[in-house]
Amino acid sequence: MSTLAWAQQKLVIKADRSRVKSGEIFYVTGTGFTPDRAVVSHMIRPDKTEYGLLRLRANAAGEFVHKIDTVMLDIGTFEMWVEDEASRAVSNRIQFTVESDLRER
Repeated sequence: MSTLAWAQQKLVIKADRSRVKSGEIFYVTGTGFTPDRAVVSHMIRPDKTEYGLLRLRANAAGEFVHKIDTVMLDIGTFEMWVEDEASRAVSNRIQFTVESDLRER
């Protein structure tokens, strides 16, 4: 299938949960991307600045799995989307919130 045909598919990303405790791991999955090609992950911090771009690779089915370890992330709400490098199409935007892992005393 050509890159143009893949670009016409809807790019969808989903997080396995929307709230996560600091120090935990969660996963973002993507579908509809150009098979066996690079995708570029964008993530906005709670202070509205953007992390450096992260390149991942879609598999032969146009899917990817991104493991996110929150140990170094700030507390607050993040926004994320992924760009298909071959077609320049972008996915939906998702949000997730990193919460303090401190227990109430």
